[in-house]
Amino acid sequence: MTTNDVADLLDVTTQTARNAIQELEAQDVLTGTTGKDRYQEFKAVDIFEILDQPLAER
Repeated sequence: MTTNDVADLLDVTTQTARNAIQELEAQDVLTGTTGKDRYQEFKAVDIFEILDQPLAER
């Protein structure tokens, strides 16, 4: 997801979305996936770790 995705989904400004994302990054809930400052994308680490597991381990 991007900052714009979050802003649209929550109907908030991009600055508010950016602040929320930064807080979630600080808590290790989200991580940046693109490695760039502009147009950065984020993912929820725990969710992707679960999805990467074989079905038998879930």
